[in-house]
This record gives sequence, C-alpha cells and structure tokens, in this order.
Amino acid sequence: MTGTCRICHRYGDMEVHHLLSGTGRRKLADEDKLTCLLCPECHRRLHDKGEHALELKQEGERMWLRTTGGTIRQFINRYGKNYLDEEET
Repeated sequence: MTGTCRICHRYGDMEVHHLLSGTGRRKLADEDKLTCLLCPECHRRLHDKGEHALELKQEGERMWLRTTGGTIRQFINRYGKNYLDEEET
C-alpha cells in the first residue's frame, strides 16, 4: 500500500500497523479501525525495539474515545488497559 509513514513521514510503500495489539486486541482494533501506516523500517523498529509503541497506543485510545464517544472506563473494559494514564510518567 502506498502512503505516508505515521512516524517518519516518508512517502512510499507502507505496512498497516494495529495501534492496539496483543491477545484479542488486534481483532478489536480491526473492528474499530484503529490502524495506521508505517514504512517497513519504522514498523520493524516498533516491533523489534518498541520505538514509538506507547505513543501509538495512546493515539489509538484517543481515536477510539473520539470516534465512539465512549469513556475511558469503556475503553478499559474493551481493551483491558488505559494507555493515556502513562503520559505523565
């Protein structure tokens, strides 16, 4: 897929990244359309080294809150965790 990388802003061939993953979360992220485009290099660094992982999970939570009108408690019930409370740490 061609597009712009969410992390480095490079334009070219991209891969789809699920903003929320783990046991059962990837399917929910698909249902909720919580994905972004990453270039292969950024995608590999994210999965191998965790670079930008928290930032993208927080983006996914913000997207879910905005698009559903749900609460943080509802997000936690659906995804098992609140990533926004880690912003201050």
